[in-house]
Amino acid sequence: MSLQLFMIKEGQLEPIDKPIFTKGDSYLVVDQNAKRIYIWLGSKCSVDEKGVAAVEARRIDDGQVFNGAAKIITYDEGDEGAEFLALLGGLKVLDKNLAKSMLKDVNTGEFAGQAEHVIALYRISSEEFEGINAMKFVQVPFEKTSLDPEDCFIADLGVDIWVWQGSQSNIKEKVKAGQWAREFDAERAGAQRPRIFMDGDDDAEFLKIFEGVVPAQDRETVNLKTDHFEEGVSTTPVVPTPTASPKAASPKPMGNLLVQTGDGRLACPKCGNSKKNMIREIEDRTNLLMDYPILYGKKFICGECGAEWRRKSN
Repeated sequence: MSLQLFMIKEGQLEPIDKPIFTKGDSYLVVDQNAKRIYIWLGSKCSVDEKGVAAVEARRIDDGQVFNGAAKIITYDEGDEGAEFLALLGGLKVLDKNLAKSMLKDVNTGEFAGQAEHVIALYRISSEEFEGINAMKFVQVPFEKTSLDPEDCFIADLGVDIWVWQGSQSNIKEKVKAGQWAREFDAERAGAQRPRIFMDGDDDAEFLKIFEGVVPAQDRETVNLKTDHFEEGVSTTPVVPTPTASPKAASPKPMGNLLVQTGDGRLACPKCGNSKKNMIREIEDRTNLLMDYPILYGKKFICGECGAEWRRKSN
């Protein structure tokens, strides 16, 4: 493996899989192809951890792989170079208290056995970096005053991942915020896609989270994998006929939405209503199709029974 990541833990190197660094620790990134060893020092790491990182970097350099030919580069938190961030594909910097939950994949339950999920806010800014991959997101205080119209922010509410786009943020920040938000969601047990809020437009609900108003998290959950974002349960639309009751089917909802499959006649999958004037089409803010410009999917509301559903082509 040409790229290796290590965390300094109790005086030893501990391999890690993801570029998720914590402010209270120090890390090594070994790039064999470029013959470089990077030392990253968190703003809250101890003197001992800094010393161990330097010693271990020199030891790796003197080993059989490099034979003393590697270049050792040290970065303090906040001073990372663009090439370093691009090498990692973007860096995630967390407060130390969230390291345990963020460094492990979530496979079951709301928070994979974590006793209590700590809600958090992250800032995504590209102003000092080059290229969309030369970016990082940094945990900031979970306060309304942390919001800056020049940047984007991700609110990690547990199952729900919300993105706030500052009115002066650029395209790179908006795209990267959406990408990272989907990575959060892919590792969680929630079945809801990340939601996007725009500064000064429709962000009233977002701003309420700083007053303690967060989404209810007692809904049914399912396991998600990184490459799987399927929502809903496929059901066959029920169209009323003279010999069939329009209420014959009882499809199981996922969250609050049902799913109608196929490209045939639009019909409520709950009661079978197919009257055009009794079906309303609206924007589905929970189904983000494109980060920038923002594009949402559609959902339908039945005027007969009040059911909400999405349509999925075969």
